[in-house]
Amino acid sequence: MSLMYGRYHYGRYIFAGRAHVSGSTPVLKPTFLPGQVQIIAYAKDGTKTDIYGTGVKNVAFSQLQFELVETGSGTCTITFKTLPAVSRLTYGQRIDVHLYGDYRPWYSGYVLNIPVEGGTQEEFKVTCHGYYNRLKNKLVFDTYENMEISMIVRDIILKAESTTEVQYNPAKVQNVGYTVSYIKFDGVSVQEALKQLSEFAYDYVYGVDEYQDVYFKARSAAINEEARLWVGKHIHSFEPSVNVDKLVNWARIKGAANDEETGEVWLTTVEDVDSQNKYGRYEKTWTLPSAYKAADVEQWGKSELARYKDPIESAKVKDLKLEYPKKNEYWVRKLSTEGKALVVDKDGSTHTYPITKIKYTVNADSGIKAEMELGEPPFRLDKYLFDIERNARNTELLEQASRDKGVI
Repeated sequence: MSLMYGRYHYGRYIFAGRAHVSGSTPVLKPTFLPGQVQIIAYAKDGTKTDIYGTGVKNVAFSQLQFELVETGSGTCTITFKTLPAVSRLTYGQRIDVHLYGDYRPWYSGYVLNIPVEGGTQEEFKVTCHGYYNRLKNKLVFDTYENMEISMIVRDIILKAESTTEVQYNPAKVQNVGYTVSYIKFDGVSVQEALKQLSEFAYDYVYGVDEYQDVYFKARSAAINEEARLWVGKHIHSFEPSVNVDKLVNWARIKGAANDEETGEVWLTTVEDVDSQNKYGRYEKTWTLPSAYKAADVEQWGKSELARYKDPIESAKVKDLKLEYPKKNEYWVRKLSTEGKALVVDKDGSTHTYPITKIKYTVNADSGIKAEMELGEPPFRLDKYLFDIERNARNTELLEQASRDKGVI
C-alpha cells in the first residue's frame, strides 16, 4: 500500500453523506480500491472540514489504528508527522475512517485528545473514541414500572440524544420479551443502564454504531460470512484457549429491596444443576442495586447464569488477509462484530466464536492489516477496570437504598 499523493483525484469519491436510511444498511454496492484510505473530519453541521489519506494534498498521517468492539467503534489513534491546523481539527469533532475506497464508514468517533505543538515530540498522536464513550457522561435518574425492556431503552436513548450526539433508531432496538416490574436508576450512566438492561436477556449486545445509532439487540447466532477463515489460507496466526476462571453455576443475588428490620438485601438464588454435575460447584455473589422485585432479579440472574455456566472459549487471530479474489472484481472483507466467526484450524477442526474485537492498523510500510479477538479473553483490562467501577457504584447505590428506607 502507498500513502503517496496523487493516486486519485480529490473529490472523485464522496464520503460525506450518510448512505443509509433509517432502519436500514446502505443499499448501494460498495466499490473497493487497493490501498485507498480516507480519514474525514466533520463540523457539527455535517460539512467536511478536512480529509487525510491517499490522494489528498494535505497533512499526511504516518499511522492509523482503530478498533471495532461489541459496543461499536472503540479507540482510534492517528499519528501525524506534522500536526494539522487546530482550526481544522478540534476537540469533540467527528472523525470517520473509510478503507479501500468504500463509501461506507469503517469507523466513526470523535476527537478526545490533540497534542500541543512546541514540545520535543517528533510525532503527534490524535486520540479518538467511538460515540458509545459519550454515554458514560450521561446519567439516568428514572424509575420504570411494568415496562418491557426495549421501551425502557427507548426512553433512555431519547433523553440522551440532545447532549450526546447519539440517536434512537427503532429498527436497531429489539424487543426482549420481558416486562420489568420495578427498576430504579439513581444516577448511573447510560452505559451502565444499558448493560444492566441487556443482562435481563441472554446474549444481548448494545452500543453505538458507525452511523451514531444506538443498538440493543440479540447477538446473531449466524456465521458472519466475512469471518469464515482458514488457518494457512486467510490467517497465519490462530491461538485458541479455554478459560474456566469465570465459570459460575450458583449465585446469590443482592438487590435494593432491603428488609426494614434486618437490612437483608438478598433477593434470590439461581443455580444450574447440570453445570454443577459436569464441572463442580462454582459460587458467586452478584449485585443488582437498581432492582427491587425478586422476580426481576431472578430473571436477571438466570440470564447471567446462562452466560457463565460453561467454560469460556476464546481465540486471537493475527495476520488476517483482507483481500480475496472475486471474478473480474477487487474485493475485501469488511469485518464487523456482527454474528460469529468460523475458523478452520490447521488440523481441519472447526471453531465458532462471537466476534469481540477487530483491530485495524494502517501505515505506509505494511499497508492495511487486521487482527481479531474472538470470544471473551481470560483477562481484559478495560472490562476489569469497568467491573471495579461498577462494583464501587453498586455498593454506593445499595447504601443509598438502605438510607432511603431508614436502614443503614
